[in-house]
Amino acid sequence: MQKRQRGNLEMSKTTQLLNCPHCNAPIDYVLGETLFTCKYCGYTFSWIKEGEFKEIAPGKHFMLINSYSQTQMHELVVNWMNKGFFKAGDLAEKSEITETTLKFVPIWLVNVRADTVYRGKKKIETSETRTRPGREGKEVVETVRRVHWVDKAGDFSDVEDWKVLGARGMVLPLGKVELLVAGKMPFDVKNLAPGAKLVNGDVDEELAKREAESGIRNMHARRASSEVDELLSINTNVQVGEAQLLTVPLWFIRYRYKGKLYPIIADGASGKVIEGKAPIGKYDILVVAAIIIIIILILLLAIAFWPK
Repeated sequence: MQKRQRGNLEMSKTTQLLNCPHCNAPIDYVLGETLFTCKYCGYTFSWIKEGEFKEIAPGKHFMLINSYSQTQMHELVVNWMNKGFFKAGDLAEKSEITETTLKFVPIWLVNVRADTVYRGKKKIETSETRTRPGREGKEVVETVRRVHWVDKAGDFSDVEDWKVLGARGMVLPLGKVELLVAGKMPFDVKNLAPGAKLVNGDVDEELAKREAESGIRNMHARRASSEVDELLSINTNVQVGEAQLLTVPLWFIRYRYKGKLYPIIADGASGKVIEGKAPIGKYDILVVAAIIIIIILILLLAIAFWPK
């Protein structure tokens, strides 16, 4: 049996143990994890090093409530299988759900404001159709294209709560997650669904703020680049505000269809499928192939008859 001591990390290659600084209950973790919430007392903290930790104040830790049972989630998945394009027609009938796991996942919400000023050049293309004398007195119609560059400058601003996944090792399309922030409430272990897993994290508050700043800078750089054809200069000022930790209920589901497993991730608060993989029906493949062939033929005809 492993020995459990307050603040002592048991060294192993798999699951390890530390003790909650508040109630001394054991917390399972793996190397690299630094953000913890005790499933017994709800105390949340970032572990810095042995014997040193930083509390996440209760006023900074919130949660969304899971609104779906396992049975209801199964019904939601079957409904998803029956809807949408490019799914096998017998998907709902012949699929078997093999895994349904509810996890409460930490997501940081960092308030950031970014103001950007940019300068660049925009390419302007114009065309003119004209006629000229040809052979045997026939007129020839031709199109003359001209390109010139103009200076363009602009500015824009954004204020938002930037999402940062608190557990970087998770496979989660964070950009597709629509959080029902209006329904958040102070975190309380009593509101965790029975049998749900409380996920540890590896992103503390300071790292979350740095990632939020980097993320909104990159977003503004892409936006500025899309406004011009040649970006000459960009200046982005970012103000990072408060960060809140939001614990979110997510269902991780696997189903088997014709011997192959497919994953689905669903939001336990809203009941929406965040992302799901599904096999394409054989007739859908034919439709896609036909559409591609038609597009290629249209392009070839357009090139062939384009005015010289």
